[in-house]
Amino acid sequence: MRALLIDLDDTLYDEASYVRSGMAAVAREIAGLCGAPAAEVEALMLEELARKGRGKVFDVALERLGVAPQPDLIKGLVEAYRDHRPDITLWPGVRETLGDLARDHRLAIVTDGLGLMQRRKVEALGVEALVETVVYCWELGWPKPDPRPYLKAMEQLGGTPAETLVVGDNPGHDMAAAQAAGLRSLRVRTGRFAAETFPNLTADAEADSFVAAAPLIRRLETVS
Repeated sequence: MRALLIDLDDTLYDEASYVRSGMAAVAREIAGLCGAPAAEVEALMLEELARKGRGKVFDVALERLGVAPQPDLIKGLVEAYRDHRPDITLWPGVRETLGDLARDHRLAIVTDGLGLMQRRKVEALGVEALVETVVYCWELGWPKPDPRPYLKAMEQLGGTPAETLVVGDNPGHDMAAAQAAGLRSLRVRTGRFAAETFPNLTADAEADSFVAAAPLIRRLETVS
């Protein structure tokens, strides 16, 4: 296969680092409202995040700081989170691996999530220059596991199903879409789904990381 359709979050970088970056940005906003140190506000939010997830992180932090979590205020903080310039980096070796694969493959990133946020991530990571195209699923109205973003990316790369491989970390998104599109797939065991099993969504191969996937990609090509 010569066309690679690659996921972004938890495949090329640690998505948790994006969440922490967003929390730091919101902490600065809240600190400006109540006068508490931004580091203290961030610690409160990270504690709540670890306990109960993202659902009410901003509300809980405001309440603990004595600020009423009014709807307009929460809306503004959500917008600050989504619009922030993230402090994130690719995992070690990913940039070099993308460059190596680009020598004999055509590469696309297929990424899920709010377009604004995903574009901020792509910009911060500098990956747009490393691939031929980036497909933003939500902007097309085709959230994963809809196979259409993958088929669109394949078409943009001039690939065929026989020579196209989907690479991602989330079987419920990436492998499911690959199956629906009739494409082969490679799962990387990184991020929040790394230890989970998906018996009905198996990939053609698995690797411990995107960097470790490179030789497996070429091995799959010899048996395609």
